[in-house]
Amino acid sequence: ETKLNIPPPMLDSLRQDLRIGLRVLIKEKGFCALAVTVLAVGICAVATQFSVVNGVMLRGFSFSTADRLMGVRFIDPDPTRVNFFGPPNQIFTLDLQEVATNQKSFEAIAGYISGSTVNVTYSGVPKRYTGAYVTEDFFKVLGIAPIIGRDFTAADNTAGAEKVTLISHLLWRRDFASNPNIVGTSVRLNGKSAIIIGVMPPGFAFPQNEELWVPFFNEFVPRPRNERGAAGQQAAVMALLKRDVSIEQANSEITIFAQRLAQEFPETNARFTAGQVQPLIKNFTPNGLRDLLFAMLAVCALVLLLACANVMNMQFARATLRAKELAIRSSLGATRSRLVRQMLTESLLLASL
Repeated sequence: ETKLNIPPPMLDSLRQDLRIGLRVLIKEKGFCALAVTVLAVGICAVATQFSVVNGVMLRGFSFSTADRLMGVRFIDPDPTRVNFFGPPNQIFTLDLQEVATNQKSFEAIAGYISGSTVNVTYSGVPKRYTGAYVTEDFFKVLGIAPIIGRDFTAADNTAGAEKVTLISHLLWRRDFASNPNIVGTSVRLNGKSAIIIGVMPPGFAFPQNEELWVPFFNEFVPRPRNERGAAGQQAAVMALLKRDVSIEQANSEITIFAQRLAQEFPETNARFTAGQVQPLIKNFTPNGLRDLLFAMLAVCALVLLLACANVMNMQFARATLRAKELAIRSSLGATRSRLVRQMLTESLLLASL
């Protein structure tokens, strides 16, 4: 067992410094309150903004497959059209089906529409939720499965199939009273009869804080690209990269798909002749957003530095006012290092508060 061998005189000295520091701060309540407030504003600003940067960009996704999660797009390679969110991109539902059926780079590929409004009626009470429309491999790509019931199947994700839905753990507890027999419960989903087939794990709400998930092609039957209104049938696409395939190889394959479809369907796909395969987190944090978040973090750090500088100046002013006290302590035998240690102890107490 390792023990810290701190000499008793040093401990006594530290106790005295802490006791004196507390007495001084209690005596000077105005200075103490102002200094603590100024430091707190700076520290809170940096801590809050760093939490955003860490959660959005540094830590990334917590899924077991996070290191192989890729976003897949057809993009317009013209650099003059790049905006805050990156290059213009699109994938029609028929494009998604074409790629998913014939690609060789991914273990699974899934399309989704997130942040959608889904109306659900249960026991005669209609409610509006935020939901996502997803293809059958959506949860397999993420490496996650329902804790109650089953996942979607290819049969669920077809036109005319019985409507089914998966619900979040929070929705299950809040609106269904944690019913253990929830699987098989009938509801009306967007005005049509549907069955709840499972409950997702606690805390799962991907991609945008969704509370339920519905099979994509059961709700939105793929339509020809040139048909009126088909432009609204575009999907966000993510995929699980095979372990022996590089991002560059996958990108080359998707580019081949993009170029071929641009030739076959020039009216809708002519501009989108390049593939873009990149870590999925980048789809959620485009370069413009990343730059903005880092700039905000830098500004917050500057606020903290200004707060520290202000408190430092306040401390210097106090030191000037306490010159007589320090001179008396020095004449009684206090060394320069002891006086500096006393001032540092008071600063430590302020920072701790």
